[in-house]
Amino acid sequence: MIRFGLSQPDLFAPPAAPPAEPPRAPFDELTELLAILRAAARLPWPDAAATMMEERRVLGLARLAGAEGKRLADAILEETERLLTVSEQESMGTDVGPMPF
Repeated sequence: MIRFGLSQPDLFAPPAAPPAEPPRAPFDELTELLAILRAAARLPWPDAAATMMEERRVLGLARLAGAEGKRLADAILEETERLLTVSEQESMGTDVGPMPF
């Protein structure tokens, strides 16, 4: 009789190796994402669900990065909104002119 599930880890195995790269600082991730969004003509995510997931990740990183992180998150959310507007206008077939942001 098997008493353990196949997905249960071995309690006596050596610990897994640490990740090859150390985690990046939240401020650096936010800065990089803002630069990507400002340079983008379209959303870098495939659909609304992925966009919402990324927005939630940004808000989490902003909490970790402090006051400056919150300012970056606000700018990222504005850029995301701009790109969502462009995407919506393109899907409706309207001409997308310069955005007032």
